[in-house]
Amino acid sequence: RRTCLFPTAPTLSSNPDPLSALGQLGREEALLTEVLADAKAAGPVRLAALEALSRVDLTAAVMHGSKMIADGNDPAKLLPVFLAREGGPELLAAVLGKAKITQAAAGKALDALRAAGSSDEALPKVFSKAAGVAVTGPGYSEKYVRELARDSLKGNSANGAVVFQTAGCAACHQSGKPIAGLAYIGPDLSTIGNTLSRERIIEEVLWPARAVKEGYSLVQITIADGTIHQGYEQRSRAEDVFLTPLGSRETLRIPAAQIREKKTAGTAMPPNLTAALRPEQLRDLIHFLTQSRGGAAGK
Repeated sequence: RRTCLFPTAPTLSSNPDPLSALGQLGREEALLTEVLADAKAAGPVRLAALEALSRVDLTAAVMHGSKMIADGNDPAKLLPVFLAREGGPELLAAVLGKAKITQAAAGKALDALRAAGSSDEALPKVFSKAAGVAVTGPGYSEKYVRELARDSLKGNSANGAVVFQTAGCAACHQSGKPIAGLAYIGPDLSTIGNTLSRERIIEEVLWPARAVKEGYSLVQITIADGTIHQGYEQRSRAEDVFLTPLGSRETLRIPAAQIREKKTAGTAMPPNLTAALRPEQLRDLIHFLTQSRGGAAGK
């Protein structure tokens, strides 16, 4: 794990480019808008212009970004621009709520938000509605947990493994052999069946914010220029904050003097991820997890 000295301007590429530099300097808004309006401009160029414009004029950037998302451009690249700006998610959700988004585009956007570990609540509601999927799951109750635990005893682990993949769990959690190059943002679930009861696993899956695993409590830091950094804080005696951004193997050192606000954002796992699952899918998923004990899962 490497530590990066701060400040380093968040960019969409590891290579600095003139457009991002313009945005950091707060200049050439007209040029950035012109680049974004040019549909023939290369994707990376427009993306860099969007990130730069978000630093100069967030409202203008949202208008361009919302159209790009609605037009089917990759949300995994576009959404981080606004998730990293103070007020960005709320403003983007307000505009997208009035836009026409296809089910396919909305589904991809939901997947991108989940993979990013976003704690925002406004954007998932907009995309869930456009995708035609359930927004909320059941409220917590001991009776529901007991009934699902009993029903999951009849589950099929092989089917549950498929649900684990299709529901997006595998993008954030390791279960078995790790995927090369993937920086998991959630706990390793390969042996969860050894450490948690069936009832506790149900609570972790359906209501992740009830009990956040130690070391996985999300911290959100807003610095002086309105940039938002979100990730896991590393213990240190220094006043500066050492933060590992979600999906990264590097650690940012954020000087205390740069921090305008620091708060706990709960868990990186969004609520209601299982809301769209059919009862038998949820049953099989729970059974699969209970059988995850570091070896082959049972049937």
